[in-house]
Amino acid sequence: MKSSFGSGWTTSEEVSDINIVPLVDVLLVLLVIFMITAPIIAHTLDVKLPSASLSPGTRTNQTLVVSVDRNGQLAVNEKLMGHIRSESAMTRFEKEINGWKAMYPGSPAFLRADHRIRYGTVIMVMARLRKMGVVNVGLMIEREGG
Repeated sequence: MKSSFGSGWTTSEEVSDINIVPLVDVLLVLLVIFMITAPIIAHTLDVKLPSASLSPGTRTNQTLVVSVDRNGQLAVNEKLMGHIRSESAMTRFEKEINGWKAMYPGSPAFLRADHRIRYGTVIMVMARLRKMGVVNVGLMIEREGG
C-alpha cells in the first residue's frame, strides 16, 4: 500500500533516513545557552570603580574601622577584640559597636579585611554589623601601584 504522502514507501517499510529535527533543536538550545552565558563568563569588562569621601561634617575620629587579619583576629578602631569565632570576642565586639553607635549615630563604618581571609568570614562580619543596625559599611582596599 502506498502512502498518501507521495514518497513511494509503503507503511510496512522501515524509514532509513536520519531525522535531523531533534538534532537541530538541541543545537539551537545550546547556541542560545552559550550566547547568554558568554558575556557573563568574560572577565574583560572595563569597570571604573567610584571614588568616595567622607560625608561633609564627618571627622575621621567619628568613623568606625573594623579590621580582620588573616588569622581571624578582630579589632575595632585598633582595639583588639579577639578571635572572630570566640563568643567573648563577639560580645566585646557588639559592646564596642553599640557604644560607637550611641556616640556617633549615622556615621560611616569601614571594614578592613586581609585579602587572604575567607570570603565567608567577611560576609559574617558584615552581617553582624547589619544585624546591629550599622548599614552604612564600606570596604577598604589598597590602591595598586601606589
